[in-house]
Amino acid sequence: MAKSKLHFDVSVGLKRVLGRELITDDEVAIFEMVKNSFDAGASNVHLFFDSEKIIVADDGSGMDRDDLEKKWLFVAYSSKRDANRDYRDKASSRGHFAGSKGIGRFSSDRLGQTIILQSRPEKGGSEIHRLDINWDDFEKDDTQRFETIPLNYSDIERFEVPPELQDFGAKLLHGTIIEIQRLRHIWTREDLKSLKAALAKLINPFGSATDSFVIHITAPDELEKDKALEAQSKAKGKELSSRDIVNGRVGNFIFSDLRGKTTFIEVEISGDWISSTLTDRGEVVYKIREPNPYGLLSDAGFRCELYYLNQSAKQTFARRVGLPSVRFGSVFLFRNGFRVFPIGEEANDWFGYDRRKQQGYSRFLGSREIIGRVDVFGTDEDFQEASSRNQGLIETPAVRELQNCFTEHCLKRLEKYVVPVSWADSADASAEDVSRLLTDAGRARVSTAVAKLVDNDEVELLDYSRRLVGLLNERSAGFEASLGSLRAIAEKTGDKDFLRRLETAEKRYDELKRAEVEARKAADKERTAALRANERALRAEAEVEIERRRAHFLDSIVSLDVARTINLQHQVGIYAFELNQQIENLLRGTTEQAVISRDVVVAALEQISILNRRIQAASKFATMANFELDSGMIETDLAAFIEDYVSKLERLSLGKGTRISVTNSHSGLTLRFNPMDISIVVENLVSNAKKARAPRINFDIHGRDEDNALVIDVVDDGQGLARGVDPNRIFDMGYTATNTGSGLGLYHVRQVLGEMNGSIELNRDYEGRGIAFQVVIAPARKRT
Repeated sequence: MAKSKLHFDVSVGLKRVLGRELITDDEVAIFEMVKNSFDAGASNVHLFFDSEKIIVADDGSGMDRDDLEKKWLFVAYSSKRDANRDYRDKASSRGHFAGSKGIGRFSSDRLGQTIILQSRPEKGGSEIHRLDINWDDFEKDDTQRFETIPLNYSDIERFEVPPELQDFGAKLLHGTIIEIQRLRHIWTREDLKSLKAALAKLINPFGSATDSFVIHITAPDELEKDKALEAQSKAKGKELSSRDIVNGRVGNFIFSDLRGKTTFIEVEISGDWISSTLTDRGEVVYKIREPNPYGLLSDAGFRCELYYLNQSAKQTFARRVGLPSVRFGSVFLFRNGFRVFPIGEEANDWFGYDRRKQQGYSRFLGSREIIGRVDVFGTDEDFQEASSRNQGLIETPAVRELQNCFTEHCLKRLEKYVVPVSWADSADASAEDVSRLLTDAGRARVSTAVAKLVDNDEVELLDYSRRLVGLLNERSAGFEASLGSLRAIAEKTGDKDFLRRLETAEKRYDELKRAEVEARKAADKERTAALRANERALRAEAEVEIERRRAHFLDSIVSLDVARTINLQHQVGIYAFELNQQIENLLRGTTEQAVISRDVVVAALEQISILNRRIQAASKFATMANFELDSGMIETDLAAFIEDYVSKLERLSLGKGTRISVTNSHSGLTLRFNPMDISIVVENLVSNAKKARAPRINFDIHGRDEDNALVIDVVDDGQGLARGVDPNRIFDMGYTATNTGSGLGLYHVRQVLGEMNGSIELNRDYEGRGIAFQVVIAPARKRT
């Protein structure tokens, strides 16, 4: 039997398969050409568009004739796979490449019928090597062999570019310019805007450049429209989104702004370890380290930045970028520094977060709430991009580990903070800083979240925020529950001093609890005796005379029945007993100490101060309250209560300096609260207005459209903040710019509002005389 050798022949039809039929999208075709510039070590790429041509010009390492013949014209050959890494990447300082199949050069067939390639190598003389290709020559007869189609080559002295690129061409010592003519598609303004937005995400959506790689777009036909839009925007005093302008540098400058406005996590894998840092609106919440279970990612340079977009961040994003974040995309994947398309595009769920979201809408984060990037570096064996150029990565064991690492160590870690900490407080979504988390209720949520995270022998807690994680005020409702979380954190970090302070605080808390029980027993006993005495008095023969004297006393203030008086006395007794207990604790705890630390004294005095304020509030209620007060709490319409309270202050203020007024348009919000706390809030704000010599202070009560939260805009027309006062610190304990103030008033206001799921902020947009605050109180967000 005769045997012989056969071989493949390649038809000219291969060009069509690798060109227009493989690259099915014009933007993807541009991407492929930009990738080649990136892999050539270019720092700058200029894209030129007009009705007749497209030009892609870069300052990469360039090519000589030998490179053109043996590499660029060698179909499906890529020197990027070679161990020697010669070809255009010799000048590249980048350790990895965006492409490696040797077919990206055919993407120009998608864009136009002919190309003119000009290239000057970094080393090899000053001549420029020109190659002319007519792709239609490959489509005349499919029986022709691919290598039989002749191409025109020549040497030229200087780069030939349009006037708009003359400056770039004249300074170009080395690089490549590809001009595409006889375009298959005329690019409209909308096409160019879409391309610019896509290119911004292709390289680095988190900054203006990656590895000093910058893209410029020049479209002379759109220049006048760009200038007109810029002039209109300037005249209106508005910021023009870069997305609306065609010409100029491609890049996003939004994410540096977002870092200070929202919560994000950074995760990196280095060898045997995974390191994670979670930051909330500029405050580093925690840094942890744990063993790396993903062996195939050990040397892949895995890095993830994942952002949670709260309402404030979404608004900032839409204003700066010019479109909602959900339309921008979600989590992008970058292989060797270049984006893998279409992962991260709107409606693309390659990482599977939207599938999880459907299983628990109120427990999981989806594409509408997150945005970020994942970076990996490696060979095609581990991370190979599909040849169709818009199908992501081919599935491999390393790719599966990549997806699993993102879900388990990035997405879920962010969820375990955002859901219990941020979502538990609906008003926190609009806050641009962590002020709402500095209340006892907020710090308790953060402490619990961090404690749950480190409740694992393999997780090492390297650092955590001392502002957000620490001892709560002993009167806080969440104090007792927080002790377990704080103890777990102290033990994890080996912080012996923190453990000692926890033990001291716990003992002091137990003493206060016992004291409160004793106080309530004594107060109950006194109240019972008083009620019985009153009953006997009512039955006594001297009832008429007693009532006459009682009426005479009450006429001088305001009508008040005996039962309510006894209830108020009951509360005063409790507060006074607790205040005395605080003093005794301070004296007993410092008896044998020659020197008492300032922190210990300040903490004790702050406790004493708030109890004294509540006693003062109770004395106010002895003349103003129109409700039954028992156990310190009432349940009623909070908006109406505040309006009624301020109205009484208004009547009392007539002719006495600062005039107090109130308006209420809220539909009503029934809550259970301590009226003494409302008194503390109102009285402190009024007191500050009087100290600032304000002729008037107004409380405007209204609702918030999205959740009917209670909003109170408080404005006084006094002297405003004193010179030198840091507006970021006015709610800090002990911060004051006067010689007479204690620095506790606004601190107490923020603390008691925090206990009510409320907050207070300085209104920095207020431009009138004096000062303005905004108080927001809302029910806790319900979650399933």
